[in-house]
Amino acid sequence: MTELVPDIVGFQEVFSPNELETITKEHGLEHFVTVSDPGVGGQHVYDKPVVALASRFPIVSADAVQVSDSVIKKLKLQGVFNFSRPPIRAVIKIDDFTSVLVYVLHLKSKRSQLESQRLKRENENLMIADSLLAEIQGSWMSTIQRGTEAALVYQDIIEQMLVCERPVIVMGDLNDTIDSSALQPLIGSHKLDRLDGKMINNLPLSHQRIMDRFILNDAFDLQDKVKFNERKSTHYFMNKGSVLDYILLSKDFKSEYDQSLASVEGYCVNDKHLINPHPVHDAGCSDHASLMIEIEIRT
Repeated sequence: MTELVPDIVGFQEVFSPNELETITKEHGLEHFVTVSDPGVGGQHVYDKPVVALASRFPIVSADAVQVSDSVIKKLKLQGVFNFSRPPIRAVIKIDDFTSVLVYVLHLKSKRSQLESQRLKRENENLMIADSLLAEIQGSWMSTIQRGTEAALVYQDIIEQMLVCERPVIVMGDLNDTIDSSALQPLIGSHKLDRLDGKMINNLPLSHQRIMDRFILNDAFDLQDKVKFNERKSTHYFMNKGSVLDYILLSKDFKSEYDQSLASVEGYCVNDKHLINPHPVHDAGCSDHASLMIEIEIRT
């Protein structure tokens, strides 16, 4: 943080919020919130981290995004649904700008939620078959969880926009690529071609503008200094890189929108600890790169 000097930071996998708050305040981020508590496993070891938000600007309010029973019913999901990690919804008052609606997310990972029930001493065919099914079906369960979390957050964003239209910033580890089916419920209508049975291109311009209000944009797409083929991965697994971490922005940060309030002037992936790790300094670092954008307010 000393090198980057951020104004607003979203944290994922926070095991010790009090200690993190102390560190962030030492770096000028005077305002800090979490909306849930880390889980504690055996031998007093934290095993369920939370998300956190730190800001140089006042955090006017902060709440956990709630599970909407109406959405769960609409999606025809059975039983009780909970976020794997409760997301933060906060309102931040930025000097000489406006109040901004900020979300911090850490969506469900792709890790399988099922384990094989076969013991190694059983028939090898049955053991492998059961393990294969557990991996595939458990991974699909995780996709359902992640997609549902995305849909619930987007429902909350829409509801907040309808009450009070403000610029929106969503940031976090989404554990999937932005073009995946699981994340489509979060970014709105990017891949829609029809609305109520009508081609979107044939809708009145007034209706298309209303749709623009509710779309979230990848911050990478709103800047022009880094080209697509130069986009860096934010996570590596088995020597394969992927972009799992995102900052999503409402149309207020889209420079070509005629009523935009700001623009994305910089996009940076801080990955030195992944690409060329230093054993002394990077041993305890995240396995994700941190993502940072620079926003210029229109005057």
